[in-house]
Amino acid sequence: MARDLSKSPTSNKLSVTFFLLLMAYAFFVSCANFYERTNFTPRNTVRHYSGNEEKSNNDSNYKYNESLLQEGFYFPKSYKEIVEITHVHAFTIPLIIFVMSRILSMTLIRDSIKITIYSTAFAGIIMNLSGPWLVRFKSDVFSISLIASYFLLGICFTALISIPMYEMWFKSKEENM
Repeated sequence: MARDLSKSPTSNKLSVTFFLLLMAYAFFVSCANFYERTNFTPRNTVRHYSGNEEKSNNDSNYKYNESLLQEGFYFPKSYKEIVEITHVHAFTIPLIIFVMSRILSMTLIRDSIKITIYSTAFAGIIMNLSGPWLVRFKSDVFSISLIASYFLLGICFTALISIPMYEMWFKSKEENM
């Protein structure tokens, strides 16, 4: 259902542009929030979801740990906390990606590129929504997939924003003829 965005009325272009700019800002804030909590490192991602409390309660094995004291104590996320996180994100992320994908579908780029972007976004969403669960309740190794989900979604957001913006505002008039 390709529709040439460059031929859209200015009011439509502005509406789409404002939406895409707000989505860029929202994704930036989301990444900044995740970075603030994890520094995009597996160790800090595990700490954020699984806590950093000692696994052993044996006081005879206790060792003073200055770095842990400086870092602070992080409790593991509870089942309820992860449900609350997932509840909000499971509705909003797919909806946002769907709306942005519909805008991309109105561009004139090849379908194979669109399908690649849609599929990559879907994989990023699945990794992002399942990541906290897998890190907390399965294995620390899944922290890597959670971090990777932000990079996948970042690539998709960049494409979902820049391609329509280019076609609306920068595509030369000669290409339209």
